[in-house]
Amino acid sequence: MPIESDADRRMFVEEDDFAVRVAWTHSGGTATFSAIFDDDYALIASPYLDAGAEGSTPQFIAPDADIPATGKQDDVVVVRHGTPSAKSYTVVEFKPDGTGMTVVRLQEV
Repeated sequence: MPIESDADRRMFVEEDDFAVRVAWTHSGGTATFSAIFDDDYALIASPYLDAGAEGSTPQFIAPDADIPATGKQDDVVVVRHGTPSAKSYTVVEFKPDGTGMTVVRLQEV
């Protein structure tokens, strides 16, 4: 029996703290929920380049229960970073982490 409930996990992604609003458009409609968004800097080493290639790795983490059952790669996700700022992304991959949360990797549209 799990220790936390879905309601417990949602406390970690409350917008009053540091989470953002996500709207995931999928074949079943649009799911709207809160998630923790991250867009780290990435340096990809290459034997063909002196310094490598720079980029970012946008992703968010959300409770498993909030991830749409019909969600898949290439779905469109809009992340609202604040009022009125929002960016669109496509879903690259999603990985449940085994704790009741899912990491969703994104690519900016």
